[in-house]
Amino acid sequence: MAKTAAIFPAKGIGDALLMMVASHRLLQEGYRVTTHHSSLEELKTWFPGHLFSSDPLPHGNTDLIIVQNDNSPKIPTLKRAFQEKLSIFYPTYQRGKHLPLSLLDQVFDFSKPMAENIAFGIARLLRSHQVSKNNGLSPPEDLIYQKHKNQVIIHPTSSAEAKNWKKKSYIRLGLKLKKRGFTPIFALSPKEREEWIECEKYAIEMPLFETLADIAKAIYESGLLIGNDSLLGHLASNLHIPTLIIADNHERMKLWRPGWLMGEVVTPPAWIPKHFRQKHWKTLITVNKVLAKLP
Repeated sequence: MAKTAAIFPAKGIGDALLMMVASHRLLQEGYRVTTHHSSLEELKTWFPGHLFSSDPLPHGNTDLIIVQNDNSPKIPTLKRAFQEKLSIFYPTYQRGKHLPLSLLDQVFDFSKPMAENIAFGIARLLRSHQVSKNNGLSPPEDLIYQKHKNQVIIHPTSSAEAKNWKKKSYIRLGLKLKKRGFTPIFALSPKEREEWIECEKYAIEMPLFETLADIAKAIYESGLLIGNDSLLGHLASNLHIPTLIIADNHERMKLWRPGWLMGEVVTPPAWIPKHFRQKHWKTLITVNKVLAKLP
């Protein structure tokens, strides 16, 4: 009988895509794997062979449990209940703040992207020298890779407003891209579209994407994605679509930049004092600076 494994990514869908690297490696090693996440099922047809669940806890007879540390109360709960079969993947680790490390736990290298860290982490856990970032994502066969080469997906939102570049800057970016012959497409959830309705008066396209799969299809057939540090940057990189990420902190982005197809990252100049960068990063990054980084 095949061994069983349960994977628990952090809440974000981007985190779930990343932790699918561990899920897929275990699947390839013969495990029956269930990835526990509330939203990833929107892409379940893109992950053939994988099982998904929204259950918050694994079954007691699971052979291996991997959880991405998110500093939530579920981490010590899982530790108490499943200590001998639990592996905690720590993007960052601090003694005193986090639980004592077990032999199964994995602490990431802050200088490498998450996708690479997870690939090395699961390889170490399996005591294997083979390292792969493949997470099993497989686009539908009816799609054509980069069919619309001049189409640029712009994702101006994220789960945290503090990570979002200015709205007026994104709109100006869209207009300048149009002048250069590109077709900018603003990717927004149905709820977000109302807040960006002004795009229509500039004739910037803002299609209705009802599901994550709809956005994934558009990304796969586009030539580039520009956006904040968020889910869609990881999804585009995972689909081998070039990315240009606008972010507040160069050091943090060493770990959190999209890590499949490596793209460009725009951050404020490092010579500017840290406290000033953190407070004014959205203004310090200009539209022209972003345009200069176009791949």
